[in-house]
Amino acid sequence: MKDKRTSLVGRFTGRFLLLMIIIVLGISYGVFYLEEQATRQFYSEIYHNKMRITNEYTRRVISDVYVAVTNNLYYLEHSLDNPDGHKVTMERIVKSGTRVRSCGLSFIENYYPQKGRLFCPYAWRDIDKPDTIYTQDMYYEEPDYLNAGWFLDVVNSDTAQWSAPFYDHFNQKTTLSAYMVPIHDQTGRVVAVLGADISLDWFTNKLSEADTIINRIKLFPANTFEVKSNSFIINRDGRYVTNYDKRRIMRDNFFLQVKACDGSNVEGVITRILNGKTDNKTPDRFIVDGKECYLYYMPVKYTQWILVTAVPCKTIDTLCYLNGATVLMIILIPLLLLVIAGYWYMRKALQPVKQLVKVADDIVDGKLDTPLPAMKHNDEISQLRHALEEIQGILSYYSNGTPYKPDKG
Repeated sequence: MKDKRTSLVGRFTGRFLLLMIIIVLGISYGVFYLEEQATRQFYSEIYHNKMRITNEYTRRVISDVYVAVTNNLYYLEHSLDNPDGHKVTMERIVKSGTRVRSCGLSFIENYYPQKGRLFCPYAWRDIDKPDTIYTQDMYYEEPDYLNAGWFLDVVNSDTAQWSAPFYDHFNQKTTLSAYMVPIHDQTGRVVAVLGADISLDWFTNKLSEADTIINRIKLFPANTFEVKSNSFIINRDGRYVTNYDKRRIMRDNFFLQVKACDGSNVEGVITRILNGKTDNKTPDRFIVDGKECYLYYMPVKYTQWILVTAVPCKTIDTLCYLNGATVLMIILIPLLLLVIAGYWYMRKALQPVKQLVKVADDIVDGKLDTPLPAMKHNDEISQLRHALEEIQGILSYYSNGTPYKPDKG
């Protein structure tokens, strides 16, 4: 019995720990996966809700311009015999549309012979003093709007539409977009195009503001947001209508820049973007400006515009993993404490066994008078003590003739 022994506590705890590890690994994988997916969907909902709010603001601005123009259409078409009064109408449109930067009425060639070949009553808001509005009848020959694509599109299609971005005629810095409406004479012929301009800087600032609000959400340390989301508006042909980098507006094409992470073509995502179809649970993952990003997109009602938000995958993935790890730790810590408590209890419960083993060793060495430990419970270990006690008595009797007297311990 003096041979090298293994520890029953160690064996039991080791097997118990191995079983717990297997169980914990299974539970951990399931919990981590479910939490990671739930977090991904949670942030998808956040960005979609942000887009809905931003889209609503955008729609309100567009509606403001639409109302300001529509309310004056009837008057314009019934006052074509008064060319000198058009400036007043342009001023009224700019004044009534809080987001309207400027407004012009571009007539077809020689519609008013007395006014010249080109005639465009125009009103604009002072950049530094928004409440101040100026008016002017413009008779310019350059640029010749009669051959401009926007003018011909509206006249030939006879439909209202939003223009592609263009620079402000006065400062050549501010990007604008115009809501253009055909004006008809009494015969139904299109004789002019009414254009109400809005500053795209407002949209860019609004999108930047919305991104900033979302990026302030810090459920974890700020360094998990090393790269921020970026929102912008594109035309259906992919050209940027707004972008935080103004150099890209009207020049770069989003569809030509986005790349698939796996190297495949992006026709599928382009089609979904044009159709306005996006999945909250599994957003598209593509490379934008050299970074892997999740793409969220939504059409802007009444326009040919599409609102897009690119969120770096690193941002959301990190949050998903941290959330999953947090929930995992909440489960693992109690399980670890359970293993430690089980080990401690086993050691305490088997302490009498170690004492009985020592008594057995003493019996082998001839020390028959070694006292046996007292037992608090009448269990298997207590029965083992009584068995050793009987062995002690029997051996003592045969060795020196001393009668066996069981001890009451």
